[in-house]
Amino acid sequence: MDTLGAIHTARKEHEQALTWFTKGAESGLPRAQYNIGLCLDRGEGVAAPDYPAAAGWYRRAFDAGFGRGAQNLFTMYSVGRGWAWQTMPATSSSSYHTLVY
Repeated sequence: MDTLGAIHTARKEHEQALTWFTKGAESGLPRAQYNIGLCLDRGEGVAAPDYPAAAGWYRRAFDAGFGRGAQNLFTMYSVGRGWAWQTMPATSSSSYHTLVY
């Protein structure tokens, strides 16, 4: 399944690639989980990049033993991508943010 996704990626058929990567990820393939992260990080096969979701897929791949997931996750965090900031209501005279992941 991951291989079919890679073939579609090489052909620039990103929506089809994402479909195959998703099937592989649902079957527990760490490389497919990593490749979903790549698609979401690059905005390939989706309307726009989704950094928090990409970080989640990189993390799943790493947790399953795929080391490049950790590498990409670290890169995202080091440049400030992958964190979802949620604005909270103002308290007294200041507002604050909480980290949601």
